[in-house]
Amino acid sequence: MLLAVHISDGVLDPAWWIGGFAVLAFGLATSLRKLDDRDIPRLGVLTAAFFVASQIHIPIGVVSVHLLLNGLVGVILRRRAAIAIAVGLAMQALLFGHGGLTTIGINFCVLAIPAWLAGICFSRCAARWRPGFGLGCALGLVCAAITVLLHVAVLYFGGRGDWTALALTSLVAHLPVIAIEGIGVGFAVKVLAKGKPEWLGLRPERIDQPPEGKISSNGISH
Repeated sequence: MLLAVHISDGVLDPAWWIGGFAVLAFGLATSLRKLDDRDIPRLGVLTAAFFVASQIHIPIGVVSVHLLLNGLVGVILRRRAAIAIAVGLAMQALLFGHGGLTTIGINFCVLAIPAWLAGICFSRCAARWRPGFGLGCALGLVCAAITVLLHVAVLYFGGRGDWTALALTSLVAHLPVIAIEGIGVGFAVKVLAKGKPEWLGLRPERIDQPPEGKISSNGISH
């Protein structure tokens, strides 16, 4: 059975999974650069969530699907998302055989590149206006869709043999997952923007002080 977007050993030509490890090394080197202690709590929580989400499989024909969560990881962790995804993939492969050891690199590319793009888009949008459900939902949908399309493309162009039928089956099976990912990321962004804005890289809104130039109830001008 094809396990979601996790490609197993022996499926791809060696050039593809070797190239995947090269991208993995570059991604980790970039993400680990200037890692701050304040990033550790978010990294731990998101790595655990990413790891656990893949353990709940829903079989659909010859494929099995599960939540991806790379959109949420990208929105919250930005460039640090590569660390969470790499650790999660390694643990999934080593502990449960979910995906192959030789394909950890290419599976990383499939999941981390969309997460990285989601983080960039979120940062730029959040710099202009307060993010909410709509932005999170859009990024979750697009990130999940790109992930599935990359997975299909890798199987189609890099597979050892004809994986076209399985790739298309996987694409159709993941359509509900894409919708769920969008809704989930949307709600997560909405909740975090209000209750834990620093997790999204946002400054908390000050609602306990009157606007500049206004006079408070005690007659003191601010």
